Amino acid sequence: MFNFKLPYILLLIPIVTYLFFRKRASGAIKVPGIQIIKKHSKGSKKHLLGKVLIYLSTIFMIFALARPQVTSEGKIIKKDGIDIVISLDLSKSMEARDFNPNRLEKSKEILNTFVDKRANDRISLVVFGGEAYTKVPLTFDHNVLKNMISTITTDDISSNNRTAIGMGLGVALNRLKDSDSKSKVVILMTDGENNSGEMSPIGAAKVAKDLGIKVYTIGIGAKEIPIPGFFGTRYVQNNELDENLLQTIAAETNGKYFRASDSKEFQNIFNEIDNLEKTKIDSRSVYDIKEYYEELLKIALLLLLFGVFFQYFKYIRIP
Repeated sequence: MFNFKLPYILLLIPIVTYLFFRKRASGAIKVPGIQIIKKHSKGSKKHLLGKVLIYLSTIFMIFALARPQVTSEGKIIKKDGIDIVISLDLSKSMEARDFNPNRLEKSKEILNTFVDKRANDRISLVVFGGEAYTKVPLTFDHNVLKNMISTITTDDISSNNRTAIGMGLGVALNRLKDSDSKSKVVILMTDGENNSGEMSPIGAAKVAKDLGIKVYTIGIGAKEIPIPGFFGTRYVQNNELDENLLQTIAAETNGKYFRASDSKEFQNIFNEIDNLEKTKIDSRSVYDIKEYYEELLKIALLLLLFGVFFQYFKYIRIP
């Protein structure tokens, strides 16, 4: 919205206009002839140029003194983001092909989609097999995170023939323990059972509870595993996943356990987590004021310089 901060200053305009253009009586001088000064007389258009420019300069100065400004309403967005650590199992069993193309590649695809939805959150990536370590610390740089997710393989863990769920959760908790975020979440993804590591999964869950960190656990793997054979493919029940353990971890930390037995279910799980852990976004109105008096003063100064030049140097006034 356009307005003047000191609009009463504009009352000077009619006064200045009157003073500039009122007719004044003046004396006369005698000269032998008028032809040589006719082109510089008061009645000539050239003589008026300087006066008009000085007048316009004064008008612009008045407008500047009135402080023209444009006020626009804006929003300040306050984001209360969530700190999220994704703890991903990289044991060799994640190469099983009950997902297309396999469990790990499908996990990476769904994780990148999830990261895209969490623009206001810091996210970290922890990987584990028989040991665990931080691949990406908590960051808002989601491009770096997604690039890292896209390139990880089971070879990133040397002890990938074992699964240390307690260590995977423990390292994730270590990333969050000093966080100032009001909401802290671990998403623990595995397809096996705990068979390695110095920290027990239940002990890590109790630490998470004490720290106020919620853990969502995801068990990956089809309920029946296809086994190709000479007489065709047969299906055997998948007993490798310790669902009881994952359910206990989730319950202990006020989180939730999910079973991803196919690609569609896997995607729905992350959609649900996305809905459960909403980032708080508040906004309040602010008003941005842009002043234009400096620009008007610059114009006024230029007009004044040209006006003085034409009035007193180029076209000298002769009564």
